[in-house]
Amino acid sequence: MSSIEKSKPLYIKIADILKQQIITGVLNPGDMLPSENSICETYGVSRDTARKGLQKLEHDNLIYSKPKIGYFVKSPKHNNFSVSLMEQLPGCSTRYRDIHGILPDDHIQEVLQIDASRKVIEFTLVSKDSSDIPVAYDIKYIPYERSYPSVETELQFAVFPDITFPRVAPYSYHIELSVSAIAATNKIADILLCDPGEPLLLVEQIFIGQNDTPICYAIRYLRQPYAVLNGTSGKTEAF
Repeated sequence: MSSIEKSKPLYIKIADILKQQIITGVLNPGDMLPSENSICETYGVSRDTARKGLQKLEHDNLIYSKPKIGYFVKSPKHNNFSVSLMEQLPGCSTRYRDIHGILPDDHIQEVLQIDASRKVIEFTLVSKDSSDIPVAYDIKYIPYERSYPSVETELQFAVFPDITFPRVAPYSYHIELSVSAIAATNKIADILLCDPGEPLLLVEQIFIGQNDTPICYAIRYLRQPYAVLNGTSGKTEAF
């Protein structure tokens, strides 16, 4: 194993060697990996080291185990993409347009699973590019809680993620995403200073907390050149 970095733990070196074989096609989806005993004999490592190396590949989602049989190479899911959405658009500045409490309409009631009498805080924001041209319009709805700052004062100076989930741990919620193409309505066209009917990208996100309870509904309208989604599939971490 002289070609492998000496500073790495032995089990990482084993995982790197097997990972390289998977990436280069020496081992293909469905192929069985060498057994722990075989790895021990080939590389002169302990059984525990061999096992930890295989478990590292399993943790990296490259292989899977069949009890009492062995480890096998997984098939890459190239149809499953990881999409990155940034709250702050690159090269743009974002400012609050308005913040106030409202009673939810039928759609917001359905999305947030609340009744008509439950007040929500509506945040609207506009993002502008370096030429001061509006390129994105955001609307976010959060069920009102007494623990939130007052709408009239502190909220005007807060950063959105801080006021959205003041008591929610980062890993205690997940997000459902929906993307569609729409034509700008007269209202949206007035805000984004575009022509009615201009194609826009609509991104909707529902933030869902514990017990499958929606905690925020976010809508974003995007103009070109920001009306683009970029994603990757089948990417493995670098060695």
